[in-house]
Amino acid sequence: MEKTRHYVNNLTFQLDVTSRMIYNLIENYFKDEFKNKVTLDEYIVLDTIACYPHVDNNLLAKVLVKPRQSVDKVLASLRRKRLINEVRPRNNEIRLTSFELTLSGEKILNEILPHNDIMVTVMAKFMTESELTSFTKTLLKMRNIVISLSNIDYKP
Repeated sequence: MEKTRHYVNNLTFQLDVTSRMIYNLIENYFKDEFKNKVTLDEYIVLDTIACYPHVDNNLLAKVLVKPRQSVDKVLASLRRKRLINEVRPRNNEIRLTSFELTLSGEKILNEILPHNDIMVTVMAKFMTESELTSFTKTLLKMRNIVISLSNIDYKP
């Protein structure tokens, strides 16, 4: 890969800008499509809880790569909307408080899930299915590389 002198001309910047653009696009879609039900961040947390039952807020923050305070605010909002329940540890258990979906939370999640396919279908208009699959695998590979490099000192 060709070296670039300026940050705005390199892969890191292009990934950063593209991911922000996609996030903003999806966030606006959520505002239009699911007014007053859930925000994009709330949906992401609901979906993560559905994928990882009884996850605690520390693990949620780690999985979502978000500050714990941000995740705690979303969890509080989901509790107020009665879309999740706290599952407190039994006596003498060291385990942290975890979360599970309520029936209302499952209903909202199931209502929104088909919209994921709509978003992928829009992307499929511009990329073939094999390109989308390959791109997804490449992003996962890049994320794993970044995770493995997180302990490296970047000083020149």
